[in-house]
Amino acid sequence: MTPTTSASGPVLNAFSVDVEDWFQVSDFEAQVRFDEWDRYESRVVANTRRVLSLLDEFGVKGTFFILTWNAERHPELVEDIAARGHEVATHGYAHRLVYEQGRDLYRQDLERSQEILARITGRRARGYRAPSFSVTAKSMWALDVMLECGIEYDSSIFPVQDSLYGVPGALRFPFVIHSVGDRQLVEFPMTTARVGQRNLPLGGGAYLRVLPYSYMRWGMRRVNREGQSAVVYLHPWEIDPDHPRLRSRGKRGVSSHYINLRAMEDKLRRLLSDFRFAPVSQVLKQRGFLAS
Repeated sequence: MTPTTSASGPVLNAFSVDVEDWFQVSDFEAQVRFDEWDRYESRVVANTRRVLSLLDEFGVKGTFFILTWNAERHPELVEDIAARGHEVATHGYAHRLVYEQGRDLYRQDLERSQEILARITGRRARGYRAPSFSVTAKSMWALDVMLECGIEYDSSIFPVQDSLYGVPGALRFPFVIHSVGDRQLVEFPMTTARVGQRNLPLGGGAYLRVLPYSYMRWGMRRVNREGQSAVVYLHPWEIDPDHPRLRSRGKRGVSSHYINLRAMEDKLRRLLSDFRFAPVSQVLKQRGFLAS
């Protein structure tokens, strides 16, 4: 299938992976304490390599936002991601919601993640994504901290209304969100389709897994016809239908964690066939937001 085009040709979208294990998600915080993570079966290496193999199959490069608690224990996985030509970015260290940490704890978490990735790859990450998109109106102070920690672009803001995350009035496409002196921070918001006065969430993850693939294809085509790039994300555990079961109501009173896991790989294959993808930084460079 021919990718959706704009007046200037096929639109390049951003592909991303939030590298966290199945038990590290926000929905399980009440059941799985951070200091107990080592007690749970880790499947992040095998699942991430399954994602890497799929991307190799389709000739796609992406950005891997790595939860660096995992990187600390599996540096060879980070090395493999980089060796295959993908971008290494940070998802923080401990997967705690930004607006529940406060400035000092958040800085410690982000700086720790940067130091771990620098030890493994030889460079600090340019990009960051907050756990559960938790850069909201309550935590805009995090933008200053990102600049202080060397972050050049963020992909944490979701221009929707949700009980867990969202900045409903945010711009829908990449923009400079903050600057201090000659340093600036670019935001690549999670993708939405605009219908009337409402932003409908796309992005990927649970939205790709739970909803029909036709919805994702429709929304991305709509965005690409605007001449804009979408950003897609998923978690490695989402293509692992056999990972262990925990009972949880999640942070919203209901959890989508185990819904449609068996359908996810097929949907991902269709997505990689239907659209053009590249790492987040490459898309932002193409659009003039980042230097080489």
